[in-house]
Amino acid sequence: MFSKHNLPTKTLSLLSLLLATSAVAATPKEQAYSGWSWSAHVGTLSIDSKVAEQQGIDDSAWVIGLAAERYSSDSIMTITLGADFIGYGDNYSFSQNTNKGRKSSDASGALIYAEFGPRMPFGKDDTNYFVAHVGASGMINSERGISYCLDCYSEKIDVNGGLYGVLGVGHRFNSFDLGLQFQQYFSGDLDNSLRLRISSSF
Repeated sequence: MFSKHNLPTKTLSLLSLLLATSAVAATPKEQAYSGWSWSAHVGTLSIDSKVAEQQGIDDSAWVIGLAAERYSSDSIMTITLGADFIGYGDNYSFSQNTNKGRKSSDASGALIYAEFGPRMPFGKDDTNYFVAHVGASGMINSERGISYCLDCYSEKIDVNGGLYGVLGVGHRFNSFDLGLQFQQYFSGDLDNSLRLRISSSF
């Protein structure tokens, strides 16, 4: 039983609790979001030296690539899908007569890949981030031939992709991200890769 003296105090306390609970309930939750981040990167690629020697190419190559990364505010896990164009150093180059004169061959490849793993923000305002992904890649075209010539001779360059891990760091600016990532292969004919990546969300 409440005494007459305690009743106003208890009533005020109950009203205060109800008001506080209502205020918390009325506070809007942060809207969840998801989307795609599109990126471009340049880098270098190391190839197994024995495979490179057998295929007549240098054991290092340059890479230009494009990728799309799926993200969500509900998770730090992301999925990345991408494709790389690889320019080999060609040691078995040949020449051939074409309708535009005699042309020399070049060596190139195209690689597609998928990656999955966390992107973990850190630092002031979470503008920095750390990446730790696992991925798999496959070569869809790799050959030595004459560019822009449909009827010219070409040779297959047998270099295979494989499973790999990715470690990287980056910084988020106002309208784009800039990151540096290192890939280490666990299988296939590629050794490792270093790439400079610029991306933006849409």
